[in-house]
Amino acid sequence: MPEKEPLQGQSIQRLFVWAFGLCVPTWAIVLALVLLDRLTWLDAGLSAIAIFLLMTVVSFRRLGDFERLIRYAETLFENPDAPSPPAYSSAMAQRLMNALNSLRRVWAERRAEAEGLAKSRQDILDSLPDPLLLLDRQRRVVGANIAALDLLGRDLGGVGTGRQLLGRDLAGVIRDPKVLDAAAEALAQNKRTDAQFSLSAPVERTFRTLLVPLSSVGRENTALILAFQEQTELLKMDRMRADFVANASHELRTPLASVLGFIETLRGPARDDTEAREKFLEIMLKQANRMTRLIDDLLSLSRIELREHTRPTEQIDVTAVLRTTAELLDGQARESKSAIKIEVAPEVPLVIGEPSELGQVFYNLTTNALKYGGQRGPVEISVQKVAARPPAMHGQGPCVKIAVRDYGEGIPKEHLPRLTERFYRVDTARSRELGGTGLGLAIVKHITNRHRGVLTIESELGKGSTFSVYLPIAG
Repeated sequence: MPEKEPLQGQSIQRLFVWAFGLCVPTWAIVLALVLLDRLTWLDAGLSAIAIFLLMTVVSFRRLGDFERLIRYAETLFENPDAPSPPAYSSAMAQRLMNALNSLRRVWAERRAEAEGLAKSRQDILDSLPDPLLLLDRQRRVVGANIAALDLLGRDLGGVGTGRQLLGRDLAGVIRDPKVLDAAAEALAQNKRTDAQFSLSAPVERTFRTLLVPLSSVGRENTALILAFQEQTELLKMDRMRADFVANASHELRTPLASVLGFIETLRGPARDDTEAREKFLEIMLKQANRMTRLIDDLLSLSRIELREHTRPTEQIDVTAVLRTTAELLDGQARESKSAIKIEVAPEVPLVIGEPSELGQVFYNLTTNALKYGGQRGPVEISVQKVAARPPAMHGQGPCVKIAVRDYGEGIPKEHLPRLTERFYRVDTARSRELGGTGLGLAIVKHITNRHRGVLTIESELGKGSTFSVYLPIAG
């Protein structure tokens, strides 16, 4: 037997209406029999009451069936997997129940098919290497691939890398008037447009955005595809060609002029002067070595700048890289009558980085410390995990700090902000005498930027300098 459910006020009203409607034909027959003197009024009244009670019982059973069917149908809108009600007292109600179950199965199949298509579409979008957004006619984001979530979630600050991007207005995702105007034009005129915009954090990146309108059957479903093509590398290559020519011509002019002058001297007045020849050849060798180091540093800096917008993915032990660097510089430390001391705090986590590039960072910083402060004390390198990132570092949370300290003469404060500029030297003559190219700290800055880290410099005259590199923790 079906489970009985209490009837509410409206259901009781309907029950009496149904019962009354079913009784009307039978009551008409009873009334006719009374008028024909076949039934007394007492018998007719009793018969009418009996008929009404019988029809009420029948209506109650049928109405209960339909009430449960209605509730079941309403439940399916919110929960398509809701369990079916118990058996019904009438074949018609059971047939209707079977039809609802069949319809539910069709809905489930269609829903699974739609979900499969949506997942396939998302998988296709996620497999694309370039960032891509889908917008509706109100400029809301209705779709995005992983590349777009990584770019706009992290680099535009605070959106995150999940699907929080969905549902946001384009103006809240890309705050560039050129892109917003291009989107408005594409929607209004139903034509392809494009725009170029740049992101400044954590490193500068430039993109060309192609906006393609999509039209479907319903006007409200018309949307835009925003495809991002990165132009950073192309623009940097053009800029680096010009910078390389300018820097190389400027920095190589002096040593080349010096070498040419010595060659002319050796070919002329000092042709037979053995002592002068040895002296000049030694100077020429130093100048040639300086030009070689300069070219190597320029090429290294160009390679680093070319890849600065792509973050490394390898997890490394920064302590191991430091110890390898210290072994390479052990000979230079002995020549400077100094020593390299490494102090590592317990439980230093791994960092995201490229060992060769971070090795170059520590090599440059330690070499500078030995050159400018090694004779006044040891070079101290400390590694520790810090709870808070410096203000200039992108993101939040703990990070790893590597500090290289020397006890040299120190650097005047007015020079600190410009130390990482190309070819900037506090003491040009001394830097060149010590074999510096003026590019070491620029290389350090760009490698640190590529690793999404920060370089800070602290110095006090007469007490030395501390160069600290902050790197994000892996994971």
